[in-house]
Amino acid sequence: MLRYRVSELLGRDDFLTIGEGCASLMERHSRLMGVDLPGTRRVLDFGCGCGRTLRWFLRDFPSVEFHGVDVDEEAIAWCRKNLPGAIFFQNQPKPPLPYPDRHFDVIYCLSVFTHLDEAMQDLWLAELSRLLVPGGVVLLTVHSDLAAKVLDDEGLAALGTAGFVHRRSRKLRGIVPDWYHTTFHSPDYIMQRLAPRFEDIRYETVPDGIQAIVMARAR
Repeated sequence: MLRYRVSELLGRDDFLTIGEGCASLMERHSRLMGVDLPGTRRVLDFGCGCGRTLRWFLRDFPSVEFHGVDVDEEAIAWCRKNLPGAIFFQNQPKPPLPYPDRHFDVIYCLSVFTHLDEAMQDLWLAELSRLLVPGGVVLLTVHSDLAAKVLDDEGLAALGTAGFVHRRSRKLRGIVPDWYHTTFHSPDYIMQRLAPRFEDIRYETVPDGIQAIVMARAR
């Protein structure tokens, strides 16, 4: 069930394969931003779930101090028991996280901002900025233009005008909070949203085409 919450996949092999691919993607884009993970001190997986991505970093970079945070209490408990070598913390829906300013060299967030409403998004962007060292890198994913094709005409019009659409699912009502459903960003919108706190902002669609990765450097 922890795997299903993250990916809607029950199969172990597919879950692990995707996680390894995500780790490779994050490592490669960190290097594109001029940061080699083996040379970093601390890295944060924001929204780590049950460690689908983080487990591979723990295997490959044992000298780095990895942290994972998530609102899912069960997932964090599982990680603490089964993924030694990292520090895990269950966070509250809203900031702050229990870390001092300028604590991390790299923060990555996979399929987190694809769900947050605008108010929560802005709170967490500010918090991630606080936690990064100057020049530190944030890597986050958003739904791509291809994924946005599932929107109806009204949604597409709103995305074209405002650059942001947060859709609440009737099926998920009462199961997940109202601020955590399905979110779509235009490339211009998300890059402009990061601009007050970050620089060297880049947007690249990832190979499957459903999500895009946004890379930025803390001012």
